[in-house]
Amino acid sequence: MSEIAKPEETQRWSPAPDEGQAGTVLTKDGQWAYRYKDGAELILMKMPDRPAST
Repeated sequence: MSEIAKPEETQRWSPAPDEGQAGTVLTKDGQWAYRYKDGAELILMKMPDRPAST
């Protein structure tokens, strides 16, 4: 996938695995979470809805 999606291309993005870094991360149990600075507590997020793949 390129940085610019073609109209028929579905864009999918997943956060990096959680290793204590800041930003959006993927926890070991598959949930998305956000950490505002390195080492801070995680804030759990609702995973975005994705269209069913065909």
